[in-house]
Amino acid sequence: MQAINNDLFTEITSEESATVSGGTAVNFGLNQYLFILGAGTVFGVPGLTAEETNFAFEKAVAVESPALSL
Repeated sequence: MQAINNDLFTEITSEESATVSGGTAVNFGLNQYLFILGAGTVFGVPGLTAEETNFAFEKAVAVESPALSL
């Protein structure tokens, strides 16, 4: 059996993927998330509420808009 040599499946970076599909890049800052949770635990009452955990998650998620090409 011969291997088919074509460019149907090629490796691309996440930036190229966002450009091709028209999507946006989303990053998650684990350090920021853990810092907020740690501060809430140290300076707050023992245990975190759902609102505090949700706040930390929302602050850790970074959505980057795609670059505009002119």
